[in-house]
Amino acid sequence: MFPAVEQYPQECLFPTNFILPSGARASLFESNCTGVVDTHFRWMQENSIDGVLVQRFYGDFNDASVLQLLRQVRTAAEKYGRAFAVEYDLSGVSSANFGGVVTSIVNDYTMNIAPFVSSPSYLHHQGRPVIELWGFGINKAQLSAADCMSIFRAIRFANPNPYVVLGVQWDWAYDQTNHPDYFNVYEQGDVIQPWSVGVYSDVASYEQKYRDNFVPDKALADRLGLGYAPSILAGSSSRNRDRGTTFGNRYNGTFYEAQLKHQLDMKPFFVFGSMFDEFPESTQVIATLTASEVPRNPNPGFFGIDDGMDHNYYLQLAGRYAVRYHQLF
Repeated sequence: MFPAVEQYPQECLFPTNFILPSGARASLFESNCTGVVDTHFRWMQENSIDGVLVQRFYGDFNDASVLQLLRQVRTAAEKYGRAFAVEYDLSGVSSANFGGVVTSIVNDYTMNIAPFVSSPSYLHHQGRPVIELWGFGINKAQLSAADCMSIFRAIRFANPNPYVVLGVQWDWAYDQTNHPDYFNVYEQGDVIQPWSVGVYSDVASYEQKYRDNFVPDKALADRLGLGYAPSILAGSSSRNRDRGTTFGNRYNGTFYEAQLKHQLDMKPFFVFGSMFDEFPESTQVIATLTASEVPRNPNPGFFGIDDGMDHNYYLQLAGRYAVRYHQLF
């Protein structure tokens, strides 16, 4: 998919060699540009989206530009009355090279992230700043349960003491029987956030997973005293990222709306939209070109949202359900 860039400041755009149907060169935006971050948070405000979890990858701790982006996020979140929190993405952490990992994460949290939690826009619950640790149990061959527990305990007792969301595999409940060492880690958190991207791809497969897995998983989380925060997605495609064989299909928005509707039935702790702006995997909900507007020259090619849709259709759809979700409480 390809971003619609007409609402971004010109200083945040750069030309590409992709050619639009009009014959003009297509432009892309620079994510670290202040005007882009400001635009994204303005869209959140306009569409009743509460805020974002900002991914912080383990391998990026020494990248100053990521902290600069967080400063831009803080400014925009405060300006537009939105919330933000940090999500540690641990997909690059391995038990095979675990030495120093726990110390690095704790030092990053206490030295680099802690200054952000004083922002009135930084997300807190029960007086504690929210932190997500994402990647527990998703690749068991890569990161052991013992090492997951070491990371969790170190963050749990770090200062300032955080309210911890655990990003786990979609079928985390099976680990109660099959991998109790991992399940023991999950039980220690405050919120469980199962990662279901790639688990279903159309309305029928989602309905089946909702009935057979997500509803009983929510009941299990309730019994354990855990908040339950499902992840949902508007669609996805790996066609341009890794030359996948399919374009992906958003089914005229019905795929996303089916998931949004069921959040009203389930009444979870919060809903994690996967993702806000991730174009490489085509999971984004922000402004996107329609099928007749995307560049024609790349191989294997881009796909767009349905012709006639507003460029921000999926963000608007999420916002309408966010309003209804708030009314449940």
